[in-house]
This record gives sequence, C-alpha cells and structure tokens, in this order.
Amino acid sequence: MSKAQLIAFFAKVDADPTLKLQVDAATDGSAVVAIAHTEGFLFSAASLSRHQRG
Repeated sequence: MSKAQLIAFFAKVDADPTLKLQVDAATDGSAVVAIAHTEGFLFSAASLSRHQRG
C-alpha cells in the first residue's frame, strides 16, 4: 500500500508546482513524509528512502 501511496504522491507533486516547491525545500525524508500526510498520503520515511534508492 505504501508504494502505491508514494507513486500517487509523487504524481501529485509533479502536477502541482506549489507542492513541488515544498517538497524540494524539505530538509529530510521526515519533512517530505509530513508534507505527504497533510496531502492525505500515508507512507513512512523508511518507505520513502527505499523508493528513492530504486
């Protein structure tokens, strides 16, 4: 489920310039997770890290 949430979140980030700026300004994975949670997406910093590593 978290992988689907990650994919959906980053699709939204790609489509929303304001959200993209927030994510780009995030200082770490936990900050990105917090932004995602405010947008209704649920995943952990560990899931984000695994996703970013490929």
